[in-house]
Amino acid sequence: MEALTCLCDALVPSLQASSLHHDLNTDNRHQSSFESLGIGRRNVDDINAFYKLSASEAGVPPVVAGMLTNALKCKLMAISILLWLLSTAIGTFLLGGWATVSKDYPYIRCYSHLESKQQERVLQGWSLSSIPPFRAIFKLFKSIVLWAYYCKIDTNGDNPTWKAIGYCGPDPQVASANLLHSKQISHNQFGDHVIDAKQAGECLKSRLSDAGCCMIKDLKGFTALVSKESGRAAPNSNDIGIECDVVIVGSGSGGGVVAAVLAEKGYKVVVLDKGEYYAPDDISTLEGPSILSLYEKCGTLATEDGGVSLAAARTIGGGSTVNWCVCFKTPENVRNEWVQDFGLQLFASEKYEQAMEVVWKRLSVQEVTNKHNLPNSILQNGCKRLGLNCATLARNSSADHYCGWCSFGCPTGKKQSTPETWLLDAVKTNNTLILSNCEAKQILHSPNLTGKKPRQALGVMATIEDGTRVTRLFVKASATIVACGSLMTPPLLLNSGLENKNIGKNLHLHPAQAVWGIFPEGSGPEGTSYEGGIMTAYSRVSRRDSSSYGALLETLCLHPGIFAAFIPWCSGMDAKQRMLHYSRTVHICSVTRDKGSGSVRVDRNREPTFDYTLSDYDEETMMIGVDQALRVLVAAGATQIGTHQFDGECFCVQGAHTADFEAYLARVRQRGAKKLRVTLVSAHQLGSCRMGMDPQSSAVDPRGETWEVQGLFLGDGSLMPTSPGVNPMVTIQSIAYCIADAVAESLKLC
Repeated sequence: MEALTCLCDALVPSLQASSLHHDLNTDNRHQSSFESLGIGRRNVDDINAFYKLSASEAGVPPVVAGMLTNALKCKLMAISILLWLLSTAIGTFLLGGWATVSKDYPYIRCYSHLESKQQERVLQGWSLSSIPPFRAIFKLFKSIVLWAYYCKIDTNGDNPTWKAIGYCGPDPQVASANLLHSKQISHNQFGDHVIDAKQAGECLKSRLSDAGCCMIKDLKGFTALVSKESGRAAPNSNDIGIECDVVIVGSGSGGGVVAAVLAEKGYKVVVLDKGEYYAPDDISTLEGPSILSLYEKCGTLATEDGGVSLAAARTIGGGSTVNWCVCFKTPENVRNEWVQDFGLQLFASEKYEQAMEVVWKRLSVQEVTNKHNLPNSILQNGCKRLGLNCATLARNSSADHYCGWCSFGCPTGKKQSTPETWLLDAVKTNNTLILSNCEAKQILHSPNLTGKKPRQALGVMATIEDGTRVTRLFVKASATIVACGSLMTPPLLLNSGLENKNIGKNLHLHPAQAVWGIFPEGSGPEGTSYEGGIMTAYSRVSRRDSSSYGALLETLCLHPGIFAAFIPWCSGMDAKQRMLHYSRTVHICSVTRDKGSGSVRVDRNREPTFDYTLSDYDEETMMIGVDQALRVLVAAGATQIGTHQFDGECFCVQGAHTADFEAYLARVRQRGAKKLRVTLVSAHQLGSCRMGMDPQSSAVDPRGETWEVQGLFLGDGSLMPTSPGVNPMVTIQSIAYCIADAVAESLKLC
């Protein structure tokens, strides 16, 4: 903990206000010097306190320790060894090199006994090291420590840094006492149709019985199928068995649609989700608590090498609960590719066209926006001045939806996520039960003596963990649908004994790299970077070879914790100075349609692991978008620009010559998007169990049914043969709508 505390304070040290603000101690409490810096008329005391507040003084080290312990269990041993080495003199020298050697005896010392500048130089060395593991270590600690520093709240829901950086905290509408009177949807919109399996505790069995579930008394046949890895144990009194027509694992864009379609056809449906259900009234829009509760691994999920951060939801509604409302129909060129290259006639059919229309209508997609916020206005203005294409994004929210907190759920219900649409439709039929905090561990299947496929699906074994108590739930069903998303569907299949070689392969991430520009207060459009509709405009980026594998320029909304975790860190002072410009720093990202792919596998502990390396082709595509985005920011009036490349180079636009700007762009392109030298992010994970015409090249058949197990279907983004190159929500839901019809047809034959 001593070593960890010193690492935290090296990243966020206690400082005196920069010499740039030499007049801060005068009697004028709102000085014009800040206005000249473009950070507005902020209180001097707030900014002085911000500079002086270190990570340890803010209580960050225990928070970081908790996250490392709970969210990164698989890497805990390596982290512990690292911190132990830093607590020794020789270990500190081995990890920090000559930067740790002192002039006075003892010449080598443990990390906590180094001077603060030496501690900082160790981190700087890691960040730009030629050895990837050192860069990974730096990224891990830098991201978690800075996130915790800007997200940690007191008992009043406040953070001492927010006033200095110009952040208002949670959505002001949520903080308003009048919000309860403007709710469109009541807290109990699902009524008794959603059961928190963990909270139900010993009453779960009676709660299920009261909900009309058909209980199974003899579970011997099911418990015998449970593998050792999934928790094989003799039948016990905690085991619960229920029976239904259809069991669905996952409640996101795929699972929600399948549930609604089948429930409306009269089938009894049980939906299992390991996440928790948050009604609109429950949503705080506080960044820290929201990310900890709504995202996989508390928001720390990443590829095995740490090269790509993976934003994936863990809540009822899945990604639709936390996404940014963007709606694209499946592009025609992508559909043609799936037909011609993979033989999937579904995507050329009238059936798929109708599915897209049904989805579009059910999501109440609006193709107009009443008002664009600061980042989207900048994107529009820059593109217009450069003569580039720029269009308004369609969204599954009202035209007046002007909220920058969509990443943390929707407290008003205006965003038409799955809980507000398809799941609501499903429970209104009285044919659907949703179980939250209930994690599927294994798909149960037995030899198929009559069908064409070797195995027959029987249902799902899930667990409910309440402290030390573990309850196993067996759900017997005629049809089983797995819709856990492209990251979690393959591990469930692999842990259930499926062996198709394509399960987990062909993972696409739509990798994104962001660039930023500062627009001082008083210049450019009004507002802040974190308020208003997050994504309302976009611009297409094309490759020079006319390939369909281009990119999209879209804006980002980064609240302080994620902002600090993503931007470059060159020193403690540099990081705090960057944060002073937080509220007027606009981000544009290059979202790449990746041609290359990665994979999902399970480790020896049966936990999911993700491998992904950006191909040279995709890196080139991404950097074309980065180049274009930087030009857009300059054209729109940015005074300073930069990227998320670890070196942290900034370019001051004011007074610079065109040749200087072009030289800067050349350096950015030269650095590229090499692994662990830039922050890369993925919010769209796709294709890891792709659909196809044969088991040699795909994981499921054209109906979405697995090649190995009859009655086992997939219904999420993992089915896509390639990356679509656009925000995938409508495509996922349209495919799921068609899969639901295939499931219904199979049920008729049972």
